[in-house]
Amino acid sequence: MARDGFRIFDSDTHVGPYMDVLDRYLTADEKARLAGWEAWKDTSRRGRVTYTRGVRRYQRRLGKAEAEAAPGRYMAAFRGANRSPPSPRVDDDPAERIADMDREGVDVNLTLPSGWFGTWTAGEDVGLESAMYRVYHRWMADYCGAFPDRLGGILLLAARDVEGSLAEIERWAAARWAWAVMVYAPPGMPLDHPSLEPLWAAAAEHDFAVVLHTFTVMPPYAPGGADTWDNLFLQRSAAHPWCGMRNMAALIGSGVMDRYPELRVGTLEAGHGWLPFWMARIDEHAETVKAALPKLAHKPSEYVLSGRYFQSIEIPEGERLTNSVIDLLGENVLMYASDYPHGESWFPQSATTVLGWHMPEPRKRKLFWDNAVRFYARCGL
Repeated sequence: MARDGFRIFDSDTHVGPYMDVLDRYLTADEKARLAGWEAWKDTSRRGRVTYTRGVRRYQRRLGKAEAEAAPGRYMAAFRGANRSPPSPRVDDDPAERIADMDREGVDVNLTLPSGWFGTWTAGEDVGLESAMYRVYHRWMADYCGAFPDRLGGILLLAARDVEGSLAEIERWAAARWAWAVMVYAPPGMPLDHPSLEPLWAAAAEHDFAVVLHTFTVMPPYAPGGADTWDNLFLQRSAAHPWCGMRNMAALIGSGVMDRYPELRVGTLEAGHGWLPFWMARIDEHAETVKAALPKLAHKPSEYVLSGRYFQSIEIPEGERLTNSVIDLLGENVLMYASDYPHGESWFPQSATTVLGWHMPEPRKRKLFWDNAVRFYARCGL
């Protein structure tokens, strides 16, 4: 498929995965371990099952002293931005997702779990956390495997179980569907922690992209996740970009891209307008507080511009800001993303909106396709 002459690779989309979908992938032992989580089991009006241990409600309106007393789901104040609802069965049947992709004119989706799946980091049972990530991978093999040229996914790695995470990397190292890795680190554990070093080494060895995705309403919370005064406007506005800033600076500043010269790192769903100012700021502080970092071979900004760092766009930041960022940084960093099927996406007008932006054709081609194909190199496209 090519829309208006452009192939479109959506670098940040989501799947549930709802437990009613994952149920048939659970072993008897995994089902038994879940029994201890009944207190956090949640069933939506549509019968979708998730777990919500560690959930925050964000129900205080700005200017009010207290949060609303009325019960509500954790994003009750969020109205969403969809122009038209996606298929409600995109998790049940990958063909439903493909139909939505065709409706919007999108060729490829990189899929990640939705925010609730971080709930496993809030429990003490690390074995259960790792088991749920293994279940997710088994499901992904079938889900993406139904359309291998159009759907890809990520490996979920438990920072509290490095050995088990390395085993999962090896298990899926040759899998067509697995294009990237994402580490779930519990609150208080930085991504530059030395215990995670084997994960970066394994990602580099097997050519997995390293995804830094931000989540703001479920564990593991983004920076600011606990101090936006119970207000969803502040939480969603501030926590996403700050999480992206912190994580990419920690990983680049740790020297990981020196130690693994082929490793590719990308920040998703954190916005992109902040990237030029942040590069200048972390360059300055890499000099003025050198004692806080190991010796780096390059300035932090040079890693961003090295062809091994990528960042997804947020469509609401618009044409002018996106062009300005590309003017400053070049055309090899930013990737198109819609956040489908979440309420933040402008489905089915996401691709149409960005196609309408005034950009030179080569710039738009890199934004829609080339950069994502380089980042998710295992996609084989």
